[in-house]
Amino acid sequence: MPGTADSPHHRDSVIIVGAGPAGLACALALARHGVRSVLVDAGDGRAREGSRSCGLEAATYAFAAGLAGGRLDGAAQPWGPLRIRRRSTTVPAPRAADGPADAGPAQYGLPQQILEQALLDEIPAHRLIATAWRHRVEGIEQDADSVTVTARGPGGIAQWRGGWLVAADGAHSAVRRALGVRFPGRPRVDRLLCADVKVALPRVPWDETPPEPWLFVDPPFQRDGTVLARPLPSDMWRLTWQLPLAHGVAKAADATALIPVHGDPADPARTAQRIRAVLRTLEAMSPDADTAADPAYDLVWSGEFEVHQRLARRFRTGRVLLAGDAAHLVHPNVADGVDLALQDARNLAWKLGLVLGRQAPERLVETYHGERRGAARRRLAYGEDALHFLAPRGAAQKVGRRLTLMGARSKGTTLRRLDPRALVADSVPEYAGSPLLTPGGPGVGALVEDVAVVRADGRRGQLSGCLDSGLVAVLVAPGIEVWDGPRWRDAGLMPLLRARLGELPVPAELVVTHGYPDAPAHTLLLVRPDGYLAAWLPPGSDGDDLVAAALRVVGRRVPEAESAPVPG
Repeated sequence: MPGTADSPHHRDSVIIVGAGPAGLACALALARHGVRSVLVDAGDGRAREGSRSCGLEAATYAFAAGLAGGRLDGAAQPWGPLRIRRRSTTVPAPRAADGPADAGPAQYGLPQQILEQALLDEIPAHRLIATAWRHRVEGIEQDADSVTVTARGPGGIAQWRGGWLVAADGAHSAVRRALGVRFPGRPRVDRLLCADVKVALPRVPWDETPPEPWLFVDPPFQRDGTVLARPLPSDMWRLTWQLPLAHGVAKAADATALIPVHGDPADPARTAQRIRAVLRTLEAMSPDADTAADPAYDLVWSGEFEVHQRLARRFRTGRVLLAGDAAHLVHPNVADGVDLALQDARNLAWKLGLVLGRQAPERLVETYHGERRGAARRRLAYGEDALHFLAPRGAAQKVGRRLTLMGARSKGTTLRRLDPRALVADSVPEYAGSPLLTPGGPGVGALVEDVAVVRADGRRGQLSGCLDSGLVAVLVAPGIEVWDGPRWRDAGLMPLLRARLGELPVPAELVVTHGYPDAPAHTLLLVRPDGYLAAWLPPGSDGDDLVAAALRVVGRRVPEAESAPVPG
């Protein structure tokens, strides 16, 4: 089995502890980069029933769907901008000016258990991934070039040795505790009751495609609280109630996760009353509503949870890297933890792939800590701000929420802090300041726009279809849509750029696009494998500028003479 102590490949393999979304995605993404891994998990290899997570940003969903080998096609529900209703009054919808008119869905609804099962079903198709189910980690040792994991399983003690260890074993991470990495934060910031219900509701007048999630603020059926209703595929709805914080349920020192409440479980009869009240409200918002009877529904799953916000002090300790809930915990109503976990895996996989492939120095892995911890820190800050609205504490915050909603109704503005499109704009991590970037130019360090491109063999598609392999250089060439493949491949700088990319120690592809936002003709963009813009090279840049930017992306030293020009 790859990664065992007697394997000659151990230095080139990765041990992954934890088979949740972060661990599964990391294994599949590493396999895409040609890296062996072993998944070690205490579970039995089946997706967990019920989950709090159900929202992914568009780019993250595309990444997950690519890993799942088509198993997620049609499995997610696109979401429109969040709609808000205070008591019995609906806040005006976001205006078209608040976002690009042609922008696609900012988020998708996808229950965590469906995501996990799709990734689990894809694992056997990859010979580079081994699995060790029902194994609980008991010890970790590392030296200068490897790490060894000891676990107890059905057959007794087992050991694996690899070049790196990814700890994706959740909020109560045994690996994090063994390393002594602190996990500070704010325990018990909120208390939630979640329920998945299957119900056929009539379309309401504003129920466009895609449908919108709804946030009910101080509704008649729950004063001084909020209820979030989010549509899922196949007539499913995820309903989330904000509940008063209970005292004495869990000790703050032990509250290290979004954990079930054991001391005061939700009363089934009260939960049924809450569900009926929300469904009646949703149905009553349609002119075709049948108000004479409650909507018939099936309760698929429910659970009561306490919310904690935490951030590990270090995401890297030697050859061990923390990912997912082992590294960060965020409020699920404002920043989905699974979305962050998948982005962790995407960031880490291409870096480990290049390092283990001897194509990049080990210092490339250190940038994982800086980039992803910074991203999680921004999400936590966003969540703290949104919590002042979602869960106001004290009279001042409650008055502030009321004034905010009154202003939104009178001015017809959207509440940016709670709008999914604003969440993408404000909270998707931008890696500004990362040493892997070439400074200058709009959008460097942010997710690249998914523009239409033409590849060297003449195939046409979206830029997202070129990612998660090597670097991608994008030349902005207006009029390319009317050219055939052979013509543009030999035009202008194309032969030189292709030749210079071929000199790089890492895989790289050159594509062209007829246009990119704010980019003049002949702008050259360099995109990282994880979809972030690494360099914006202005017209007049040459092959040396491109090579310098590419070397910087993979953590190699760039000779001063090859420094790229700063766009004006």
